[in-house]
Amino acid sequence: MKTIKWENDDKMLFESKHKTFNKQCRLISVGNQLGDVVYSNYIRAYNETECNGNKYQPGELQDYDLTKNMVGKDLPDYVREEIREILGKDKTGIVYHFHHWIKGYSRRIDDGIVLTTAKDFETGKNPKLLKVWYLNRDWRAQDAVNEAIKYIAD
Repeated sequence: MKTIKWENDDKMLFESKHKTFNKQCRLISVGNQLGDVVYSNYIRAYNETECNGNKYQPGELQDYDLTKNMVGKDLPDYVREEIREILGKDKTGIVYHFHHWIKGYSRRIDDGIVLTTAKDFETGKNPKLLKVWYLNRDWRAQDAVNEAIKYIAD
């Protein structure tokens, strides 16, 4: 994974072919995030059934993650179904939604969605890239997503 270098105390140095994305990107990191150019959340395994001491049916927590949380509610249906397939019954993943803003942060332009494995805290292994969905056909937006991947997966 690429190491973050800081442009100043408040903003990472991000260099892609997409100048607007670069200017708006303050931080991209592994895990749950609500940032200027990225929303991300863990997606629990289908077989994970316990949360905060409560028991749930298999798939219930994963369904919540894929339909109700910050990232999940905005996923296109075809992406949501592919994520379920890729993770299967036992894998936990992280989904990242990359975007930039135009007209003074009033309109969001979706650039891409990335799915990685979760970081393995027992072994210290970094997340691995599982799948990328480019939502913006502009080559600069795709370059920004490709550059962002270097900060979240090996």
